[in-house]
Amino acid sequence: MIFSRFILAGLLVSPLLGAAQQTDLGRDKVGNLNGGYELAPADSRDIKGSPFLLPYWSPATLRLAGVSAAMPATLKYDVLKQELRARRPQGDSVIVPLAKVQEFTLTGTGAPRRFIGYPAAGLPPELAGTCAEVLADGTHAQLLKVWRKALVKQAGETNGYASARMVTALEDQIAYYLRYPAENRWLPVRLKRASLEQALAGQAAALAALKARKGSLSSEADMAAAVAALDPLLTTPPR
Repeated sequence: MIFSRFILAGLLVSPLLGAAQQTDLGRDKVGNLNGGYELAPADSRDIKGSPFLLPYWSPATLRLAGVSAAMPATLKYDVLKQELRARRPQGDSVIVPLAKVQEFTLTGTGAPRRFIGYPAAGLPPELAGTCAEVLADGTHAQLLKVWRKALVKQAGETNGYASARMVTALEDQIAYYLRYPAENRWLPVRLKRASLEQALAGQAAALAALKARKGSLSSEADMAAAVAALDPLLTTPPR
């Protein structure tokens, strides 16, 4: 089975834990990630493409649900399964379900990339079980990017006169949302000026400022800059 994984019999045990039957996340505060997680399986070579956001391990900070302080970690974000792989000091890695993650930030190269796990009860149905990358984080509005991957069939490479063999490949499926934190309202947007105008319906001051703003807003950077600039004008959540 693609991306099959096995379940450990009982809890993961290390000398640090002794014989305790500990299943809470208390020890995770020190970054050992020993608290009842599954060991990560070996990566599958049966599909084309990578299930991970980044193909390499990234230095990061990780804040687990119910824990106030973030801890240093080394992570991979499995976008296909919507879970984190965390490398432990022992050298192996474990699976951390996103349901147990409050947020994490990848700090390896370039600008830090922050991901937030929002409570499932407040998410649109299509976003259940995932997290969102924060592209703009204002007081009144956030621009969020949701990563998904899907398994699809496509023609492989041809060899001479032989017919192309169908292979299983991973396809990125990306969606953007404008979120109003005051009422936890999620509005899908595209990287287009007209789409942002629609999401700002009822916000006269913000719409006037957007109209005066130059550019097509066809890139993530342009859209994030526009949302950040317009945020102070969004004093009343739209209805």
